[in-house]
Amino acid sequence: MVIIPATTGQMGVLPGHVSTIAELKPGVLSVHEGNDVIKYFVSSGFAFIHANSFTDIIAVEAVPLDKIDANQVQKGLAEFTQKFNSATTDLEKAEAQIGVEVHSALSFALSG
Repeated sequence: MVIIPATTGQMGVLPGHVSTIAELKPGVLSVHEGNDVIKYFVSSGFAFIHANSFTDIIAVEAVPLDKIDANQVQKGLAEFTQKFNSATTDLEKAEAQIGVEVHSALSFALSG
């Protein structure tokens, strides 16, 4: 089973799932194989669920959750929040907002 952080909400995928394309949002992607669970943080991307019980995950970034440094996440969140608050153009504000959203999701993933 794979649990995907889709933009429409958490999505569980088991063998035989209907063919689907789902946009990923920043969050935790869990791969369950027997009793083993491997968790990755994905920043964005797409999941292509095929009728033959295969799922392709195309992620901009995918990092094992246990490899993420919580101190760096907090530092990045503070940095992007400051950039957002001091942005003077729409582009600067949009780029900073993406950073805030990704780092907020990272922080949530590490705490939960």
